[in-house]
Amino acid sequence: MSIRLGTGMAASLRGPARVAILTCGGLDGDSRALRVATAARAAGYEVTVIGRPPATLAVPDVEVRPVTVRHILGTHRVRRPHPALRWPLAYRSTESYEHRTTLIAARRSLLRTRGAELVLVHRALPLLALARLGYGIAWLRYGLRSAWTGVRAAQYRTAVRHRGHPASRLDDLAAEAARLLLGRRAWRRLDPGLLDEEVAYGPVLDDVRPHLIHAIGHRALGLAIRAALRSEGSGHRIEVVWDAPPRIPAATRRATVAGDAHERSFAKEADGVVTVGDRLARELRARHQLAATPTVVRNAPPLIEVGEHPDGVRRRCHLAGDVPLLVHTGPLNPDRGADTVIDALPKLYDLHAAFVVPDPAHPDVAALRERAEQLGVHARLHVLPYVPVPDIPAFLSSADIGVLPVHKVAHHQSVLATRYYEFAHARLPVVVSDVRAMANATLELGNGEVFRARDTADFVRAVGAVLTNPKRYRKAYDRVDVLRQWSWQTESAPLIDLYARLLGPRP
Repeated sequence: MSIRLGTGMAASLRGPARVAILTCGGLDGDSRALRVATAARAAGYEVTVIGRPPATLAVPDVEVRPVTVRHILGTHRVRRPHPALRWPLAYRSTESYEHRTTLIAARRSLLRTRGAELVLVHRALPLLALARLGYGIAWLRYGLRSAWTGVRAAQYRTAVRHRGHPASRLDDLAAEAARLLLGRRAWRRLDPGLLDEEVAYGPVLDDVRPHLIHAIGHRALGLAIRAALRSEGSGHRIEVVWDAPPRIPAATRRATVAGDAHERSFAKEADGVVTVGDRLARELRARHQLAATPTVVRNAPPLIEVGEHPDGVRRRCHLAGDVPLLVHTGPLNPDRGADTVIDALPKLYDLHAAFVVPDPAHPDVAALRERAEQLGVHARLHVLPYVPVPDIPAFLSSADIGVLPVHKVAHHQSVLATRYYEFAHARLPVVVSDVRAMANATLELGNGEVFRARDTADFVRAVGAVLTNPKRYRKAYDRVDVLRQWSWQTESAPLIDLYARLLGPRP
């Protein structure tokens, strides 16, 4: 049963409505938040975008509020791991661990200094003998303390590693017990980091006092519903639109149970639901028994004339126009298939590969560079940082191929990735793995080649086919309706209609 009152905003609202776009991720690079904000502002709403830094994005007449989350509750398990019987000697807190290991390092430095002093400072032989005896005893005491500290520190690090990634059978049983005993409230126990976000975002939402919150993701949904309840208690109605992306599989059973519980707690409380694909919309309605099928709003770029970017991907890689270049965009998660690209480079000779990533210093990037070094293709690997969202199609357009070599996992199967639309608006031929949605779209449109996921040899074949006759694949975008259908101008229209139904027509 819903705990919120029925809607009545459309009849009672007077004057300009305030819309808050809420995301729990970094605002820079969040194309969804930026595009929603642009559409809402163009429709006449006062818009505030709320999310984590970095937040240098700029949308005309849109307020940006960066929120810093202090990870206190969410990291408590790691800072005070309570190792109990499994690691009985481990330090009980980060403070104790850092204090003892630093103290041991300081004592070692002092002893080395004392050793140098005994060599340099002249003493009578009896005094020197006593000093050296005391020095030897000090080293013995240090050795015992150092060994004891080392054992405790090693157990502490193991406990922290385990608490940070709780994936043992016992952890899974504890997660299931919390699910059975606490039900939808299990998220409070299993993912207290959600409460860190409540502490950070709650006051900002209360201060903005919007008429509608567009919540991107299930974490933002909980924040929005709780803010709406607080506001409704004081007489101010807030409509909540949940923007539900595909759920990425969690790393542990604990995280999976927490995410499911949190989503189930608030999904039915939303006044409207939007998502990025028809199949996903049907799945959401069935999973949460929603009254209506969610509105589909694909995250496509706006339709604009793409000219040459003054600092495009080819220029960033310092490559001449006749050097073949493929491009991959987005984080390098293991299921994104970046290793397939690197493993194929030795067989593709002069082909270069550019990876446009949110953080070039991320460990996944380092692993990719190491793999390229092992294969002797590091000179043909280029890693570049993100560019502003409005510049993406133009930035990518100087490449020859856009690749999406993702693995066959559920969240890749049901919807076209944002990157697919961005490659299309850059007029790039694509090479995609045979996941359902992208393979079907590519075969129907004829804008690229499909290869078997994780099959390096078949990836090489597909890339070779595109490079042999790229004009054939680019022609697919000459159809007038294709890019217009895959454009933000088209996709955002149902979203603005939903806003109008919830808030009433703009004056």
